[in-house]
Amino acid sequence: MSWFPVLGTVGYVAGIPLAARLFYGLLRRQIIFLDGRERTDPVGYFDTHDRPGVTAAAVAAGLLWPLTVPVYAAGRIVVTVVTARPRRSRYERRLDARHVHERIRQLEDELGIPDEAPERDRTRR
Repeated sequence: MSWFPVLGTVGYVAGIPLAARLFYGLLRRQIIFLDGRERTDPVGYFDTHDRPGVTAAAVAAGLLWPLTVPVYAAGRIVVTVVTARPRRSRYERRLDARHVHERIRQLEDELGIPDEAPERDRTRR
């Protein structure tokens, strides 16, 4: 008798509650966050209205975890890659440096620290 079908079945059955719990938590957080802006008690509203539907969806996702977990992971990777922040341009870096130098000058003036070189414009670097 080969042990591969037994190990595969045990692995599949062990993955069902883990995947169901993962998807339940994701759906619950998303519904409470999205609906919570209009309600005074979003968690209470979720418990009384949305819990059965979210539980059913999480169980279905748990039963199909060999499909849902890789699809979810691939979706997160795509979202991360697409929404990743691009490198800042030279103009943006220069603009940030100007703001930093202006803020330093403002704080030095507030603290009464004398200017090192008053003839030099510190915002141009």
